[in-house]
Amino acid sequence: MSIFFEAIQKLEKSQQLVGQPISFQDYITTLGIGTKNTAQYISINSLNDLSRDLYEADCMVFRLGAPKGARYTHFALAKTAQGWDDYFFIDENIFSSTKVEMYLPDVSVRSLFAYQLLPVLTETSIVNLAIASGLLPHALGISAQQIIPATGKSSFTFEFQPISTCATTLLHNQGQVEIDALFVGQRNDRECLFVVEAKIGKDFSSLAKHKLLYPILSVCEKIPSYMKVVPVYLRVIKKDNSIEFNIAECELSRYNDTFGAMDQLRCHKVKRYVLHGYN
Repeated sequence: MSIFFEAIQKLEKSQQLVGQPISFQDYITTLGIGTKNTAQYISINSLNDLSRDLYEADCMVFRLGAPKGARYTHFALAKTAQGWDDYFFIDENIFSSTKVEMYLPDVSVRSLFAYQLLPVLTETSIVNLAIASGLLPHALGISAQQIIPATGKSSFTFEFQPISTCATTLLHNQGQVEIDALFVGQRNDRECLFVVEAKIGKDFSSLAKHKLLYPILSVCEKIPSYMKVVPVYLRVIKKDNSIEFNIAECELSRYNDTFGAMDQLRCHKVKRYVLHGYN
C-alpha cells in the first residue's frame, strides 16, 4: 500500500477538494508502516518531489507546521481543479516561448567583481547579483534607485486558501518559511514590495506556488495597504561562463488586505536574460 493511500481515499470520499490537517507521524503510525522522514514526503519544492501516489491522484500535499501543544508536523492534501498549474509554476509553460536576450550591466566592473571570485553562487548571491547588476530592476521596470534586499528564515502562522473553487482554508501554524528576497522599489510612481523566490538548476523544472505565497502571507500584516505586492519567480540556469535569468513577474488578487487563493497566483509577465562572465 502506498503511503498516502488512506489520506487520498478519505479526501475522495469526502467529495471535497481540500482535506483536513493531520499529524504526519500519527498518520504513518496508524498505518503501521514505521518511521518515515517527514520532510521527504510532505516538503514539496517542485512537481518532481511529489510521491507517485499523490501525482497519480492529482493531489498536492502541504506541510502545515504544528498546532500549539502538538508534538509533530501536520499535513493536508488538496486536489487539483484545473491541473498542476493550480499549485505549481511549470517552467516550460511559462518561459519557453520568450526569447533570451543578452544583458549588459550598467554598473562598473568593480562593483560586481566580488561575484566573479566566488566558486559557487548561492540563491541569495544570485538574487543579489541580479539586483546589483541592474538586471532585475530592468526586467521589473523599477525606477533607478539603490535597492537593498532583505532575506530571512523564521516560523510564521497564517491561513491560506489552496484553491479558489473551495472556501476551505488551511492554517500554517508556526511552520518555517524562508524568504529569498524582499525589497521595495518604485514603479509608475507607486511604491511596490517585490517578493522574490529564486531557484537554481541546470535546466527548466517547476516551483511549488506555496514557496512564493508563504513569504507573502508571512509578512502581509505589516504591508501597508497602499503598497502593491509583486511576487517574482526567478529560475536561474547556470551555463559555461554565463547565467541565464528567467524572470516571471506574477500577480495575486488582494482585497481588504486579504490575498487570493494559491491557484490564483499566476504569471503575468516574463523576461529572460543571459549575463556573461559568471559561473
